[in-house]
Amino acid sequence: MKIRIDQKTNYAELVLDVGRVTLGEENRKKMKDCQLRKKQNENILQAMIALLNSGGGVIKAEIENENYSYPKDGIGLDLESSIGNILPSVRKYLDFMQQGKYFLIFVKSWSSETSGLRIVTLRSNLYKRDVTCTNIMDATATLEFLADKNKSKGRSYRLKLPPKQDVQEESNVEALADDFFNRTQLRYREKLRFTESTHVEMKAFSTEKLLQRIKESLPQYVSAFSNTDGGYLFIGLNGDEVIGFKRKGNDLNKLDSEIEKSIKKLPVYHFCKEKKEINYSCKFLEVYDEGHLCGYVCALKIEPFCCVVFAKKPESWHVEDKHVQQFTTDEWISNMLPANPDFSGSEKTIFQQWISSPVPYSRSVSNLENEQLRHHFPVPQGKRYVPEALCEELFSQHKGLAQLIYKEMGPVGPGTLIFSRSWSLLLGLQENQNVICDALLIAQGHPLVLYTFFRVLNKELTGYSLQAAFTLKHELVKMGGYTGKVCVVPKTFYLNEDPSTLTEDNTSSFHDISAQIFYPESYNLETTQTIGYLNEVLYKA
Repeated sequence: MKIRIDQKTNYAELVLDVGRVTLGEENRKKMKDCQLRKKQNENILQAMIALLNSGGGVIKAEIENENYSYPKDGIGLDLESSIGNILPSVRKYLDFMQQGKYFLIFVKSWSSETSGLRIVTLRSNLYKRDVTCTNIMDATATLEFLADKNKSKGRSYRLKLPPKQDVQEESNVEALADDFFNRTQLRYREKLRFTESTHVEMKAFSTEKLLQRIKESLPQYVSAFSNTDGGYLFIGLNGDEVIGFKRKGNDLNKLDSEIEKSIKKLPVYHFCKEKKEINYSCKFLEVYDEGHLCGYVCALKIEPFCCVVFAKKPESWHVEDKHVQQFTTDEWISNMLPANPDFSGSEKTIFQQWISSPVPYSRSVSNLENEQLRHHFPVPQGKRYVPEALCEELFSQHKGLAQLIYKEMGPVGPGTLIFSRSWSLLLGLQENQNVICDALLIAQGHPLVLYTFFRVLNKELTGYSLQAAFTLKHELVKMGGYTGKVCVVPKTFYLNEDPSTLTEDNTSSFHDISAQIFYPESYNLETTQTIGYLNEVLYKA
């Protein structure tokens, strides 16, 4: 099933629906369709990475197997292993919860504080040569490689010196491989004078699957040699001797054409101005057995590349235009190596810089800003309603509002209720004339709660509250750079202001979606330090 965004959710979150999933170690081991199990695993990883890169959210899966119990069955070792291979700390970013027939994974926004990586990637698809191995670059190697390329804006090729007399080193292997590449004829089972190295790779694919195997492996070797120091790929050599493969003349032309197509479609990224293409040479060396042509060796010489060559697009996703989308190569690199945002400009300029990227920024708060924070968003031992002048005005204008607030705040511990005539307007959303006011609760032991008070009784207005809560949460992460687990629970009230129908209790909570929303306990604000940090972020946002 394709991942889709759940548009009917009551959560003020990005909720990605991955469809039906079998959960639990025993149940997943019993799955007969291995491809389905792999696809379920891939969908969950893709959704997780998309949310990590997009400010966080919730993965929703319908539980396939009956009588499933999360505390008893777990999620399955293959899922645990795949998730653990990506995240440095699963508990820091994920929370798991079963709600009836659905399984929810709460995903916190990615933080670059520890790793230095601004986005999460499943596979970079950047390869390098490590002596005789072709390895995909991990996150650390990728960041270092891209930073070096960005700094040098492309590189100059190394100067190849002739091998030294009586000294054996890797350059000798490369020189012997170059001599071999320049030959036109080879002998069947001829012994080789060189072996595999950083610059040499040998393959002996079977004739029947030759084209398929070349298509599968060529992108990795071209990427690796291009990103290292260039090198040679010989197809038809087995260990230390020439074997070759059987092919007719027309087949060689087809093989040459397929190799060209495969190399030309490899994604590249340039830091330099020249923007050269991948430079390679391909030739077929004839193999003779007792004077008779018996096969060929395919020899490729790949030159060092000025910048970056991928085997295929990096596997990293984000949510954009209500769809889960894979980053393009250019988008991925620009998010891996961003320009530092300019915090000296106007608030509008900063907002535009932040909002253009799916990746959260963060910045330090000056002493002056801290003074302003304490003035605007105090967190005393008791309850405070701010701004005080607006509270007094609202309470005097709207009968019953003060009583409702006092009733709602009764069980709430120390914290602050921040009033606004329209949080939506502050967040850049469309104002709704039916809104009396909004109030954001920041209190210890509770998640953030956004109260909205309406003049009319209309269930459709809950969409306004959901959108405001959703936008506020993402502004805290994207603009403010808040790195903790955070959610905003919307709660709506109708305040009856018609004098002819006033009763002792002239307020009511209609279509209270907050009663249907459950978050893990880790999303509650636990300490005054956490609340203070959130206040700082709220001020920045």
